Amino acid sequence: MNQAVSRSLNEAILQGRTQSRASVKALYNIPQRYLGAVNVVKATSITLTAKLYASTTPIPMDAFSPKFQTATKSFTISRRGEQKSRSRQRARKTPTAGVSIEVHKGKREVIPFAFMIDGGKPRVFARGEYRAGTSHGFMQRNKRVNKDGSDIPVKPLLSVTVHAAVVNRRAMQHVQQKVNTVFPLSVQRNVSHLLSQINSPTS
Repeated sequence: MNQAVSRSLNEAILQGRTQSRASVKALYNIPQRYLGAVNVVKATSITLTAKLYASTTPIPMDAFSPKFQTATKSFTISRRGEQKSRSRQRARKTPTAGVSIEVHKGKREVIPFAFMIDGGKPRVFARGEYRAGTSHGFMQRNKRVNKDGSDIPVKPLLSVTVHAAVVNRRAMQHVQQKVNTVFPLSVQRNVSHLLSQINSPTS
């Protein structure tokens, strides 16, 4: 019985992982390379416990299709994390005052005073720093502190964690529905299969 239950738990949790990744992609504009952070711990006939988990490491802001424009250039970062820049034939009189990103699918928003650097790492930067770690929020500055020279601190911006995306109420409802549908049917099938092996005549 324990073997049948552990097999069923693993089948259900793997289906739950597939569903959670699909639910996250349906809600958020997260590149595929970050969805590997949604994974499982499989059950054994001793533990009889299967777990679905997701990374709590924040995703860099550059993962969400950022766009940045200066008077003479426009910058984008591809889904693979490659930065591209393109010069404009005509200078813009009023370039966008910040970087636009698309965290939620179909909803692009502007981060005021954020910027990207030509020839630098594919990152979205802003003047400021995180308070006591990324979980406490970012204290952003919208003007220089030093009149001349370096104007630090300047930090790469971070966004939602994969964990926060997975535990979104809508995503969790889909995952729970999938697991609760798969598990009892799988138990029935695995118990029947193992019983048939026990009862089968031996040569």
